[in-house]
Amino acid sequence: MLSSRHWLLGCFVLLLAGCASQRVDWDYDTSARVQQQMSSWKNYAWLTVDKDQSSAYHLDGLQDRRVRAAVNRDLQAKGFRLVDESDADFLVNYLTKTKTRREENHVSTSLGYGINSWGVGLQSETRVRDYEEGSLMVDFIDPASKELVWRGRSQARIPDLSTPEKRTQQINNAVDAILKGFPPASGS
Repeated sequence: MLSSRHWLLGCFVLLLAGCASQRVDWDYDTSARVQQQMSSWKNYAWLTVDKDQSSAYHLDGLQDRRVRAAVNRDLQAKGFRLVDESDADFLVNYLTKTKTRREENHVSTSLGYGINSWGVGLQSETRVRDYEEGSLMVDFIDPASKELVWRGRSQARIPDLSTPEKRTQQINNAVDAILKGFPPASGS
């Protein structure tokens, strides 16, 4: 039989694993024309956003620099070159979004037993907590048509308190996970 100390440790480990989870997915144009186009890409540029739209896009300059540095690092590691927009085979953009989520935990706090005509007792409580979930979407856009051709997305819980180093690491992890799906494997 597990001791209460082992049981609590197991619950704590599961809680930490749940908090650290990151969900990643990709979507892209599967047409033969676009697949051929993506296979020949060598150069990229960041999409220039109108000043009127920029306030709705990237409100946090620190996070903007972190995301751009992580995307540049990963794309260049894959052999792509950052060039001027006029020479780019594809354009890169990203979006961030946060959403408040609610988490409910049902916790049993005590257990009893009965004697004679008395029965078994169980006391439990429900703990409700709101938390922020963040999404990072990295988009690759055809420069001629300005159409989205590839999107990768990562969703994860945003820690309540974090240092700049931890924020940078979280963004690096998200971008690494997103760009693992690019370029799409042939036949996928």
